Amino acid sequence: MRILPAIEGGRTIELAAPEAALLRQVLESTGEAYRALPGELDPMVGNVWYGREGLREAGIRGEDALHWIQDLHEVRLEREKSMQRWLKALPPFGQPGKWVLPKEDEESFLGTLNDHRLRRAAEFDLGEGDLEVPVMEKAKGNKRVALVEIHFLAWMIELILHK
Repeated sequence: MRILPAIEGGRTIELAAPEAALLRQVLESTGEAYRALPGELDPMVGNVWYGREGLREAGIRGEDALHWIQDLHEVRLEREKSMQRWLKALPPFGQPGKWVLPKEDEESFLGTLNDHRLRRAAEFDLGEGDLEVPVMEKAKGNKRVALVEIHFLAWMIELILHK
């Protein structure tokens, strides 16, 4: 993967076929999760996405907490609309290619990638120690897939932020 400044602003992202396929899968699964109501999510995911524990610790309860969660859900639904455009612009499945991330979508895209990372970590109850490369190398099955996704997206986020 290479990330370069785009002529019209934003970023041109050059993806190998497996990277494009992974990014497509990430966007599709995250979009599906975004469409779920907050109460329908796995409780661990709901907590990391909507900060339920943090709301309780801050003393935000009842109707105020519901409004906070609903507002965050609306933000995610707006991101999901952007994801539909991004998916259409990605290289075709199984193909390498370039994709231009418009400047105005960068913040939303980064938030989406981070949400996916948080969701995958919550699904497997991964802590910081679990995110070390040696742990990933020893992991098996779906946990290993989740760790690969988390690391790949962290690398992508880093490249976008520092280019």
